Amino acid sequence: MGEDTEERQNYLNGACTAWNIAILDENHREGALRGAIESYKKMNPGTEDVENFEHDLRILIQKKLETFPDIKKVIIDAMIEPISGTKYRIFITSTDDKELVKEIFKKDLTL
Repeated sequence: MGEDTEERQNYLNGACTAWNIAILDENHREGALRGAIESYKKMNPGTEDVENFEHDLRILIQKKLETFPDIKKVIIDAMIEPISGTKYRIFITSTDDKELVKEIFKKDLTL
């Protein structure tokens, strides 16, 4: 999806956000989702697709929970790189080290 690498990167970032929300304890997901939506609004002032963004995140969260329920790794970075006109390479950095995640994000995440 996406018309160019920048747009594809944005979609990848959204998918990573959904993944990371999905690995939170169930009682923390809704708050994290609201936080992601607020960040999206701030980074995209005047946007009219907030409902679509929320809908997509909810679908991706549910898909992650159904497909990979036991994987609790946090995605800390993701990058898409074009290798030809129709092929792309995706680099993902993830960890299941909770202390490292806390250090990186400087907050207490309940994973």
